[in-house]
Amino acid sequence: MNAVIGNTGPSPLKTIRIIFFGSSTFSLPILSALLSSTYSVVQVVTTPDRRKGRGQKVLPSVVKIFAQEKGLPLVDPEKLSEPKIAETTRKLEPDFIVIGSYGKIVPHAIFKSPQVAALNVHPSLLPKYRGASPIQQAIIEGDSVTGVSIAEVTDQLDAGDLFGHVSTKIDEHENALELSSRLAQLAGTLLLGVLEKFLSKTVGRTPQDGSEATYAKKLDKGFGNIHWTKSVLEIHNQIRACVPWPSAFTSLYGKRVKIIKSDFLKEDARAEHKAGAIVDIVPNSGIHVQTGSGILILKQMQLEGRREMDGYQFALGQRLSKGDRFGGS
Repeated sequence: MNAVIGNTGPSPLKTIRIIFFGSSTFSLPILSALLSSTYSVVQVVTTPDRRKGRGQKVLPSVVKIFAQEKGLPLVDPEKLSEPKIAETTRKLEPDFIVIGSYGKIVPHAIFKSPQVAALNVHPSLLPKYRGASPIQQAIIEGDSVTGVSIAEVTDQLDAGDLFGHVSTKIDEHENALELSSRLAQLAGTLLLGVLEKFLSKTVGRTPQDGSEATYAKKLDKGFGNIHWTKSVLEIHNQIRACVPWPSAFTSLYGKRVKIIKSDFLKEDARAEHKAGAIVDIVPNSGIHVQTGSGILILKQMQLEGRREMDGYQFALGQRLSKGDRFGGS
């Protein structure tokens, strides 16, 4: 049932006060959309500085960097459960809280503090793919369509009533980084539309059907390990989903090789070779590898400690031949 909320929302004459929670690159277009509007971002909440990369340098989140550049009020608490965080939130008297890829659970005492609503900007068509990695999960599953939903924040993960959504097609070669960038732009536009409906008191509320809910668990480094006995589409989708992290990988003569970009032959080739075996090396194409079902083309690769290069040049540099084999299944 899609109910219109006719008596909810602040006066359009009031300056709308928003607290924004975010920590990733997906957050930035959403925050930028708010800053481009007439709404007032009275605080940005992001995650604390963390050790990142091979050198393990302590670095701030991209949202912290952006907020500091814009001169926005900023906090980066280690724990949101500290009482002073909820108290500070209440004192700011926000009309809305907007959560856009923050990465932590926001406690009840905080998400219940806004005068109008706490909104969760989630990159999937809820109730599909609730959880930590909805963009990657849509690619892993080979979905042709995904989208962004804006839902009410509740005590249950991504389970609140829906206030709006937008859908978009997924290209069969689009990776998670590219899809995330597109969805983030859509999210910013969608959010402004939903906020406008709150202002005009015409926003709709659609409860989610919990029986249709699916979940996208958080990815770990091991997810990138390629098992060549899987089908060509499963591996191709895995590679796409692992960009930029955790990166799909295999082994070659005991060394780790990242697979950054792939393609596949449209025809269904029979498994005449062992899974992981090189069946051809083609200029302007790449390294053709036998999978459990079909031929995968390795187009962009990186040997550990070396620079990224296209598949054909990689094969020349490593002096690969037909019959050489990647990894184990």
